[in-house]
Amino acid sequence: MPEISKRSRIANIDVSVFRVPLKKPWVSAAHAITHHEHILVEIELESGVKGIGWSSTMGNAGIAVAALAKSYLAPMLVGQSVYEHENLWNGIWRRSHQPGPSGIAALAVAGFDLALWDARGKIAGMPVRNLIGGEATQLEIYASAVNLHLSEKRLVEQTREFLDAGNKRFKIKVGRSLEEDLSRIAAVREVIGDRPLMLDANQRFKSGEALQRINAYARFNPVWMEEPMASDDASSHAILARTSPVPIALGEEVSTRYEFWNYVANAAVHYLQPNVLKVGGISEWLKLAHLGNCANLFIAPHGALEASVIVAPAIPGCYPVENIDGGSFVDQGIAFETMKIENGIVTLPELPGLGVEFDMDALASYRCDPNAEIPLADPAKYYEND
Repeated sequence: MPEISKRSRIANIDVSVFRVPLKKPWVSAAHAITHHEHILVEIELESGVKGIGWSSTMGNAGIAVAALAKSYLAPMLVGQSVYEHENLWNGIWRRSHQPGPSGIAALAVAGFDLALWDARGKIAGMPVRNLIGGEATQLEIYASAVNLHLSEKRLVEQTREFLDAGNKRFKIKVGRSLEEDLSRIAAVREVIGDRPLMLDANQRFKSGEALQRINAYARFNPVWMEEPMASDDASSHAILARTSPVPIALGEEVSTRYEFWNYVANAAVHYLQPNVLKVGGISEWLKLAHLGNCANLFIAPHGALEASVIVAPAIPGCYPVENIDGGSFVDQGIAFETMKIENGIVTLPELPGLGVEFDMDALASYRCDPNAEIPLADPAKYYEND
């Protein structure tokens, strides 16, 4: 075996987790979310170059992700070449496979994958999006919010705020009673006119109910119906996709290439939505996007704004990137502004690497105790009515 150059050899790895409060709670048909937990992975090469990656959870299991990353996966990378990214990815993924290849394991792998890409981008003096095949300096976005708890009046006000800010595409949550959902969709449609509108049920319905709901929603011409049923149930989605008058979108809660293959091979989805962090990072996201391209599907990166803007330019025809209200690192006050969002367009950073600069002083007060007991938020607490 040839000797690994000191310039590329991994010398040290640090893993830390931070529990950051949201300025406003997020409430969907599935969860109430009051915090995000960010797991930061810092890789230092013998040359002194540092790569910083991350994964994130919606306030749940971040401590577990960090423990897996620090105790079991990090030691596998020390002494290895930063350029062996496929071998390194496969090695840590295989070690994660036995306890479970998706969920917590995929999030742990993602932090390392992003850190490795960040280091390679800094060595090359280029943004990572250029390294993976994207030259764009600007991308379209769509305005999104986790807002099922808002009253219809407040939902309309929020939508109008997004429209006044120059947004041209919108996504809202559904999953209240059918009558309430129809009234809320109609009210939003009145505000935005014929601009694109997406609906997201966060896995709320059973198969028969999902079809009934979609048939009712169809009059408002939504771009897609996102996560109508449990993401584990590919066979029911295949049936639904053949009968639904609205295209089906999903991928947020799907982690492995094999799970995605089940959906693609069975024609169970129309808009494929892999989340960079939940699939194990940039390296795997690109493979899943190409898988979708092979089936002539739309690729729509889910959430994870700072990571999604890196991969989207590399996929021709990629759907605009999701910008969730209050979800960016800048919105949470833990990163410096390196990209600009204006009039439904994000101007991308030209910094070498991933283009994210964390505010470590701001993060310091949110460092998470690995022995902390984290309470579960009750969605019912936040619901509003007119």
